[in-house]
Amino acid sequence: MNVDAELKMMSTDKLRKLVQETEETLGDIKQEIERRENAAQAREIEHLDVHMKNAELSLETIRNFFRYLREEMRKD
Repeated sequence: MNVDAELKMMSTDKLRKLVQETEETLGDIKQEIERRENAAQAREIEHLDVHMKNAELSLETIRNFFRYLREEMRKD
């Protein structure tokens, strides 16, 4: 028997109960997603100093490259 046929055979009260249970489960799933997202955000904030150091190193690399280019242009 397919789902449509099963739903047609259920009483209205059972359908309402199924909807309520489904909504509760969906609420639980949404809460879990939010919890995981918040935990991931907290982990990233904990490592913010590492991200900042990497950005500083990248910027220093770019500065060094421009210094090199400037020196090479002055040679010509």
